[in-house]
Amino acid sequence: MNGLEELQKLLDKEKMAPVGKDLSLVMQKKLKKSGIYFRIFARVKEAESVYRKLEWKKQEYLEKNKKLQDVVGLRIVLYYMDDIPVCKEMLRHTFTIIEKDSHEDIPKVNEFNPLRMNYVCRMPKEFVDRFPKELWENYRIDQTFEVQIRTTFSEGWHEVDHDVRYKHKEEWEQHYELSRELNGIYATLEICDRSMVNLLERLAYRNYKSMQIEAMIRNKFRLRFANSAISVPLLEFLQKDQELVKTLYRLEREEPIRFFASDLSDGIPLTIDNMVFVCNELCIERKDLEDRTPMIIREKTEKWKQRRKEQEKTSINMKKEVDTEFFL
Repeated sequence: MNGLEELQKLLDKEKMAPVGKDLSLVMQKKLKKSGIYFRIFARVKEAESVYRKLEWKKQEYLEKNKKLQDVVGLRIVLYYMDDIPVCKEMLRHTFTIIEKDSHEDIPKVNEFNPLRMNYVCRMPKEFVDRFPKELWENYRIDQTFEVQIRTTFSEGWHEVDHDVRYKHKEEWEQHYELSRELNGIYATLEICDRSMVNLLERLAYRNYKSMQIEAMIRNKFRLRFANSAISVPLLEFLQKDQELVKTLYRLEREEPIRFFASDLSDGIPLTIDNMVFVCNELCIERKDLEDRTPMIIREKTEKWKQRRKEQEKTSINMKKEVDTEFFL
């Protein structure tokens, strides 16, 4: 094991901090395209922290032939919990996730525990090259980085838990009931997450019932629209067709958001008008609304539908291969 002094030179804070920030910008650009509300944080682990972890896990790393995988860490904090699936999909399309080293906890029906959504990703070569090569050669540090996904409510709890309990496990070992109580606070915050989405869904329903179409779309989709005002011609068109407005209110929000997050949405601003047009092309298919839709949206949503079909075929074929191999 090389010394702390050398590690401090290799992980000079001023030189290395921009690496984490620049890596976060790659993901930030994707998230911004989707319109979902988020904040993203990045850090390059300080030399002292790396050294302590390498010493602490020295035996485990040697026995299992493992390396430290979170020299760079990103944390994505989402405002709404139902944006998690979209965020995870964007992450998978942006970086290579090492599945065996990642952790995605499955909620248990009969108990509340903090849920981890931590993904270990391969660091792109251009970022690997920005670190001194001695870091990779002289230390058990992998050319990977970690991405954590949280919600605004769970983020605060995880911060407290990390500093109070995780770093001082021995202090909590004899106090099971207090540790359980701390988990109970997390359970309350998870309910807050669900309640926030539910509240805005109820508000969107009231907007729909009173035909406040612009507000209904804002509260249903909960996105950072480039223009959150609906155009007068489109508003007048929708006001004449309550059944169409009802269909807009009832459709699932994920597919249109995925479209806007993709490269196919380039050149299509995320406005309320364009969201209505995209929803129609992907989910509703009303001819009278299609006639009002800009050609660029019609062409790119058609490509999107073809892409999704190909992805579904690939997914089905992969599943068949896995199932066949399993039964054999």
